[in-house]
Amino acid sequence: MLAALGVAAAGPASAASDESVACPVTVPGRPSASGGGARAFSYGGHRLRVHIYWPGGTLPAGMLPDGGSMATVAQDGSIHAKVGWWRGGPGRLRITGRRLDGPASALHAHVPAGYGARGFQPSGIVFPTPGCWRVVGTSGDARLAFVVRVTTLPPP
Repeated sequence: MLAALGVAAAGPASAASDESVACPVTVPGRPSASGGGARAFSYGGHRLRVHIYWPGGTLPAGMLPDGGSMATVAQDGSIHAKVGWWRGGPGRLRITGRRLDGPASALHAHVPAGYGARGFQPSGIVFPTPGCWRVVGTSGDARLAFVVRVTTLPPP
């Protein structure tokens, strides 16, 4: 089994959750390297890695000041984010998750086919609500978990 590598830090809960509950977000222990391969994915180990690109463990959904976005908010209020993974061994990536700081349906994930049995694997993750979420990826016998605070930005 893979022991997740990295640093976890506690921070305030999102605006949509109970403020008395801390969210132990996952922050990579080292910056991701450019150039591709396993080192381009900032969190995990040699069997399964993920690219955690949101600052301070918080994934803001909505329009950023520069006009871009890290995640989008659907009409039903769910948050959609693209997340890249790297698989060091053969196996189909499966993603599950649950909200830690309040009730919510389980997250949904889309893992498209066609990327082979190992290496790069994109995914789409749908968080039903803002809040503190634990996400778990598995591929073969490798397992990797991280915690992210999902928030929404005010409309521009």
